Amino acid sequence: MLSNVSKMPGKSISRSAFRCGVGSKLAKVPGSVCFDCYARKGMYRMPNVVNKMEEREEFFHAIDFVPRMVAMLNRTRAPEFRWFDSGDVEDVRMGLNILDVCEATPNKRHWIPSKEYQIWAKVLKIRNLPDNVTLRISAPMVDGPPPKAWQNTSTVTAGDNITGHECPAPKQDGKCGPCRACWDRSVANVTYHKH
Repeated sequence: MLSNVSKMPGKSISRSAFRCGVGSKLAKVPGSVCFDCYARKGMYRMPNVVNKMEEREEFFHAIDFVPRMVAMLNRTRAPEFRWFDSGDVEDVRMGLNILDVCEATPNKRHWIPSKEYQIWAKVLKIRNLPDNVTLRISAPMVDGPPPKAWQNTSTVTAGDNITGHECPAPKQDGKCGPCRACWDRSVANVTYHKH
């Protein structure tokens, strides 16, 4: 169920990018961060990957998602976990379930990148983020400003338009290396280079 993302220190979990609400709209907008999305082409179109995404979709909607996800995370070694190496949160229920998992795994640092501003705004009216979670709201446009009204954000640049922390991965063989800025609430914005 969990993804092994070679760039990052720990595991992740994904959903199909074709199921993204905001992302599917942005995928049609030239200059957006989702235009020409990596997770909508190439290996992501292979039948085995599509089948695995469907299996994950059933898992996300299972009545026992929270305890099963907690059990899986407790078996992983790395203290960092990333939600959605592709895809995004679907609705408020899914957001609340994710936060239940995060709260039940205080030994993990959770990073939730998302473009679903409205869903997370509704979730956060119901409950607070657990202390071990960094919800990082993504700017919709390449070289656009960080989203306002959010503590933690991310931006993408096609050049050298850096706001806050610059992701060092392009200078580190495409890997996080020792950097953990994405998981760090004290880092207001992380700028990624378009790839």
